[in-house]
Amino acid sequence: MVSYTILAGLVLVVLVASRLSRRRRLKPTETPPEGFSPTDEIFVDPTTGIKQQVWYNAETGARHYQTLPPP
Repeated sequence: MVSYTILAGLVLVVLVASRLSRRRRLKPTETPPEGFSPTDEIFVDPTTGIKQQVWYNAETGARHYQTLPPP
């Protein structure tokens, strides 16, 4: 019984860590790491109300979010 609790806790930690690592945000003046290309995807983050540009790395599938300056 205890081993299932430990396993469930480890799975939860991994899920939270992977979710946090995927949501990296770039400031307007920052450029994404090597290998990232801008996409046509621009959206307003519902939690912050900030306009974001999505950058994508086709090799790894990673995404970065760049904050766009206000109009």
